[in-house]
Order: sequence, then C-alpha cells, then structure tokens
Amino acid sequence: MKNFLFLILIVITTLTSCNKQEKGISNERIITVSSPYGDHLITNYPILFIAKDGNGTDLTGQVNFFVNAQVQSSNEIIFTQSGNYQITAQLDIDGQNITSQVFNVQVSEPRHTTKILVEDYTGTWCPNCPRVVYHLKQAVQQNNNIIPVAIHFSRWQGDDPFGFDNINTLIQDFNINAFPTPVINRTLGFFWDETYAQLETELNKTQALGLAINSNVNANNLNIEVNVRFDLNLTEPDLKLVVLLLENELLADQVNSTSYYGGQNPIIDFEHNHTLREALTGLYGVTIPADKKLYNQTYTYTFNGTIPANVVDIQNCEIVAFVIDESNHPGPLINIQSAPVESFQNFD
Repeated sequence: MKNFLFLILIVITTLTSCNKQEKGISNERIITVSSPYGDHLITNYPILFIAKDGNGTDLTGQVNFFVNAQVQSSNEIIFTQSGNYQITAQLDIDGQNITSQVFNVQVSEPRHTTKILVEDYTGTWCPNCPRVVYHLKQAVQQNNNIIPVAIHFSRWQGDDPFGFDNINTLIQDFNINAFPTPVINRTLGFFWDETYAQLETELNKTQALGLAINSNVNANNLNIEVNVRFDLNLTEPDLKLVVLLLENELLADQVNSTSYYGGQNPIIDFEHNHTLREALTGLYGVTIPADKKLYNQTYTYTFNGTIPANVVDIQNCEIVAFVIDESNHPGPLINIQSAPVESFQNFD
C-alpha cells in the first residue's frame, strides 16, 4: 500500500511539473529586469538594463526592452524627463512572447554640475607652451567649470623651478611625447585641440556624482575634507578619489616662440598658475568603498599634513579633487571640483 501511494505521488509531481512548463512558469520562462545603477536614476545619463531568467542566465542580448510599454532599440536607455517608469523585457520562446516582471525605476534630475579637467604638460623652457596657456585661460574665462592643472617637466635639475617630481609616471601612462600636451579628463589619447567647442561637448555630459571641498590652514599644517556624493549606484567601477594641491602666482621667465604675449622671448617673470605641487593621495588616488558608491551616499576623505616644502605661499594655493574610474588603468575622470585653500566649496 505504501509503495502504491508513493507511485501516485511521483505521478502527481511529474504532471504538476509538466503543467507548470506548459503554463510558462519554469525557471527558463521567468524573466527579471534590473540595472547595475539601481532603481534611483538620473536624466540624460545612459542607463544599462539587463535581463535574466530564473536560473540566472543572461538574456540581455535576446530580449526586447520596453519603457512604459514602448519598445526600445537597445538595453541602453537615456531618460530625458524625470518621473516613474516601468521597465519590462520580452522574450520569444517557440513563437510565444514571455514578458518579464516589472522593474520600477524613479528618475530625477542630476544634482551636480559637470566639470572637466585639462592637464597641461608644460615647462618654463618650452617655446610653444605659452600658446596652450593662453588658449586654456581664454576657455576658463568662458566657463569656470573647466579646471586646469599645469604639470611642469624639468628636463634636468633646475631646468624648470616648478618641475613635478612624479611627472615621468604620468608621461609614460598617458603617452606624452611632446610639450605642450593638454589631456582632457585623464583619458588616454584624449588630447585637447585648443578649441572651446571640444571642451563644451564634455561639459554638456551628465555625471552621476559631485564633490565638495573644505580646507583650512593651522600654522604649518593643511587640513582638507573632500566629500563625494552619488546620484545613483556606481558599485561596479573601481572608483578612486584623487586630491591635488596647486599653486598660483608663481613667477619665472618663460621661453616663448609664439606670437602670444606680444611675442616676447623670454617672457620675464611670467605668471604660472594652477601649478601642480603635490598629489596628496598619490597620482591615482584612494579607493572609494563599495558601500559608499550607492544612491544618496557620501564618501568622506580627510587629509591632515604638513604643507609641502616646495609651496611658496599656501594662501595662493587651491585644492583640486576628482574621481576616476580605475577599472582599466589609467582610468578616465568622472567628475571634478576645485576650491581655494581655506575656503568651502559645496556640492553644486
């Protein structure tokens, strides 16, 4: 009798399993949609969506994605308006359309302004460098969201009084073969053509995080606090925070073979600004922990140390802080902020 009941149980289980498959609720037919950026998103930012079945198999390349029932051309979607949206995916299995569970997302306007970095590889000995200095100054006057950093190269000791000690690492990593060379946003091969239009294109892009800087000087000590705030989840990239100390109003003769600055050669007591003095976090920064790279989270970095010996006047200095994606070294810049020493620059 027990064996008979056991056989009946097996038959019922088998029939039930077959019935579930016929009704389309096997693991292969249960589809879920998600985004690595989470469900709090921002406008005008490319958002990736992925689809998986109940077994965890990636179906992204096999499905059609829908936003509020409107089919999309790919799994990368840019929302142009804030609001609540329903994301679904459809998969054709043997002529039957299987629709995923609904993934609800909330889209808001980004809270942070996009700023860009231009690192100018330069030298007081460099005859063509005044040209880039001039064009970069003009660009900043048009838009102060352009943040310049002048990295001076000393060919031998005393060749350039503002030579940056670790410049050779940057020269190798970014393939700097000539001076001047201006690099945009720490991006390999992305050289500035000295036009404002090229920078404006980058400024019009939306970024998913912002920075705030606060600093003060106490005797010979410099104290800095940098905060990084996130508008969506960025847990997948290897994000690092870089903090630099720059100095302005440094005077030194500048070799000049250009027509700029009246064609004077050399330019006596030329004023060198935004001059890199120290990478306070190292050239490639400190890692931002995964639990801080989430929507509405803030990562705080503090620096407390002696003012570098090469600084002439700390009151002429500025702090530059930026986040880079070091998933593939050298990684590009995400967003940047700057502020004079002994000032507070809030998120903007």
